[in-house]
Amino acid sequence: MSKLKEADFYYGSVLSTLLNNKICPVLIEGGTDRQVYDFTTDHKDFRLFVKYRSAPTTKTQDYNSWQFVFSDSDIRELTEYLGLDLELSVGLVCGQDALNQSQYAVLHKEIIEKIFDEGKKSITISLKKGEKAFRISVGGGRDNAIRTKTNVLY
Repeated sequence: MSKLKEADFYYGSVLSTLLNNKICPVLIEGGTDRQVYDFTTDHKDFRLFVKYRSAPTTKTQDYNSWQFVFSDSDIRELTEYLGLDLELSVGLVCGQDALNQSQYAVLHKEIIEKIFDEGKKSITISLKKGEKAFRISVGGGRDNAIRTKTNVLY
C-alpha cells in the first residue's frame, strides 16, 4: 500500500484544477517542499513553480495570510528560470483546515522579480474577506501591497 503525503493533496489539487481546464503538465522536478511543472496550452507554454502552506500564518475574521519561505536553493532555481526565455509563474497553495476552503494564488514573472529585487526570501500573501484579489506584501503594510486576482490559473 502506498501512503499519501500531505504535499500530495496540495500539489494534486493544483494539477486537478489545471487538468480540468485542459492544461496538461509535465513534471520537471519534485520534492515535498515544492514542485516544478512545464505546461503546454493552445495559447502559450509556461513553467509553474508550486509551493504550499497547509494553514494560514494569520487568521482573523477579516482576512487570512500565508507566509511562503524560499530556501537559498529555491531562490537560485527561480533566478535561473527568470533568466531563461520562458513564461514563469509561482503557484502558491494557501491551505485551510477545511481543505475545500483552500485558495490558489499565482504570481507572474514581474511580481517574482520585484520581490527578489528587494532581497526578500519569503512572500506573505493575504486575502481579505469578500475581496477578489490577493495582496502580496512588499513592505509598507497591506495598503501598499501588490495585488493579483484570485481567479488566475497560471
